[in-house]
Amino acid sequence: MIDTNGSPLRSPAFRRVWIGATVSAAGDAASWVALVAYALGPAHGSVATLAVLYTAPVAVGGLVAGWALDRYDRRRLLVADSLARAAVFATVPLAAAWGGLTDVQIYLVAGVYGLLKMTSLAGFPSLIPELVPPGQLMAANALESVSFGIAGLVGAVGAGVAVATVGPGYVVAFDALSYLLFAVCLAGVRTNTRPPLRKRGGGLGPVLRLVARDPVLRATTVMFVLFNIGEGALLVVLPERAVEYGLGPGGYGYLLAAVTGGELLAALVLLRWAWRPSLTGSVVVAALVAAVAVLAVLAPSPLVAAAGLVALGGCAAGMTTWAQTLRMAAAPAGVHGRLFALLRTVMQAAPPLGAVLAARTGGGAATVLAICALMALPALGFARGLVTVAAPERVRA
Repeated sequence: MIDTNGSPLRSPAFRRVWIGATVSAAGDAASWVALVAYALGPAHGSVATLAVLYTAPVAVGGLVAGWALDRYDRRRLLVADSLARAAVFATVPLAAAWGGLTDVQIYLVAGVYGLLKMTSLAGFPSLIPELVPPGQLMAANALESVSFGIAGLVGAVGAGVAVATVGPGYVVAFDALSYLLFAVCLAGVRTNTRPPLRKRGGGLGPVLRLVARDPVLRATTVMFVLFNIGEGALLVVLPERAVEYGLGPGGYGYLLAAVTGGELLAALVLLRWAWRPSLTGSVVVAALVAAVAVLAVLAPSPLVAAAGLVALGGCAAGMTTWAQTLRMAAAPAGVHGRLFALLRTVMQAAPPLGAVLAARTGGGAATVLAICALMALPALGFARGLVTVAAPERVRA
């Protein structure tokens, strides 16, 4: 159990948003497994195409989300986003029940998800400084990683079991309900501040200049983009490996659960103990460990592969928490919406490239080795510069 004494969870506003975001993210993790099951089964679709459509539209939607998050009430935008996605995902189980579900529909649903994804993905971190005092930012960021870890683990395992027993329709229906719950949680929250409506100077120009001149922002963005290309390739590799391992129709969910289980464990460690090393140095080391861990996917044993995926998830959660804390310290609150939307849009636009890479290389050993290189080489390239530049400005837990 998490000790909430002095933690952000003692704040009713943060607690409500965190619970709603966790349930909603669990629904997303579950519905992705269900959409893959539809593509492999009754809809007769392509997993690679589904993965591209599920992730690529973020390149457009993310920029619009960042613009909106810095101009309008972030809480209301998140409520509207949740209600819209609830309506879209509800069409899948309804169409399946009537026997009219097609590959085109699941592609469209995946595309809508990708288009709106950044609203919540950038909206939650941009709300954090409005919900907690500055001294709790590190803990709040760790709790966001805990949220993703819990959601991914519960969603993936639950979806794996549900797809194999009652079918994917119930899984997608749960996702639609989870959006509604998130909207209810947000509706009862009042933030400390409200971003003013800006008529001038509110575009992406100031944020782009900030990223260009800050070496930590610049280097970590490049590292995460290449890292996410590798994770995008895993979206195609892991379903194929689950079939080869003989794990059954829900096997992909079990492999995803290993990744998210590692994320959860790492996030709980960061939440429980103060982190003393340099955050930039920690990001570099975690990227290198993740690159080695992903090679376990080539092992003939699913247990060995799962162990490697746990390590991969743990490294990814640590990298996310440390980098996000550094970004909050590097930028004023007035640009957090645009900053997180821009950076996460660029990073989330990378997985489709990985899916294409996996499709072109066949998803075998060559793909896994390419993933390893994508994760390791940028970390090696930026290691000395990052540690040297950031040494005087370490951020402590």
